[in-house]
Amino acid sequence: MKIFLTGAALAVLALPVLAQGPKTVSYSILKEGDPIGKEVYEISQDGDLTSVKLSVESKVHILFLDFRYHHNRSEVWNGDKLVKLVADTDDDGTKHHVEAVDGKVVSDGKPMAVPDDSYPLVMWRKGVIGHATLFAVESDDKPYHVAFKDVGAETLTIAGAKLECEHYAMTGDVDRDLWYDPDGMLAKVSFRRRGFGISIVRD
Repeated sequence: MKIFLTGAALAVLALPVLAQGPKTVSYSILKEGDPIGKEVYEISQDGDLTSVKLSVESKVHILFLDFRYHHNRSEVWNGDKLVKLVADTDDDGTKHHVEAVDGKVVSDGKPMAVPDDSYPLVMWRKGVIGHATLFAVESDDKPYHVAFKDVGAETLTIAGAKLECEHYAMTGDVDRDLWYDPDGMLAKVSFRRRGFGISIVRD
């Protein structure tokens, strides 16, 4: 097992292998195994530039309450470098707006002080692995400090088929278990929220 604390040596893992032309990748959001929403990515590549559009919709019923979550995000990458990110979130009526351009991050109108080597908390691409400082793309105005552990190879069942993946554990200010396929695309992520086990699994 290996412990990852920096990302400089992992730039080659930044981008999944994508065919030219737009690609749509969808994920099911599960609470304790029950479906509560969807994530849909539209990914396109033009030379070294990769453009991403994400839409997230979820609704969960807990006791007598319904909680709704909506998130739209666009990203532009030049290789491993984030060129621009714009995100809008509606977390059960509380709205947030985040923009990141050329290393400058503004969250809900306030500049966020982040190190030059910080990375957005986006998990669809394996490039997040190894970055010790992440900035929020939803609401928080302070960077997260995390570490990564390579748990090892695991076989998952994705869309009814066996898929060899690499399992990583993210710990620190954000805790996530992440599985990536051989092309560097996210296959599954799991975490806990409001005391419930949440999984996001590729369709």
